[in-house]
Amino acid sequence: MSKILIIDDDPMAVRMIGFMLKKKGHTALSAENGDDGLAKLSAEKPALTLLDVEMPGENGIDVLRQIRADSVSAGAKVCLMTGTPDENVLSAADELGAMGCLEKPVQAKELFEMLDKAEC
Repeated sequence: MSKILIIDDDPMAVRMIGFMLKKKGHTALSAENGDDGLAKLSAEKPALTLLDVEMPGENGIDVLRQIRADSVSAGAKVCLMTGTPDENVLSAADELGAMGCLEKPVQAKELFEMLDKAEC
């Protein structure tokens, strides 16, 4: 199936999402911060990147801006994740071309719907 990159500083969230992805036959890759995530996105070319908004240092919105500004990764399929969805996050996600925004803790049903939307 597909490679899915999870960029999140919460190891429990990464483990749970990775478990759900593996159940569906996907390969879960992970990065704990924006810099590592950008490097893995460039090297691995995942079918979808799940990007946490609330991370120390650069937040997910900043990382998504960098993804869109890079000619190699600009077209990458990215879905934001947040435990506190608000209008600012949702409008930034829309403005930056994210596929959507999953609420954390991520539920299997919503994750699988996003995978279908991303054609993974």
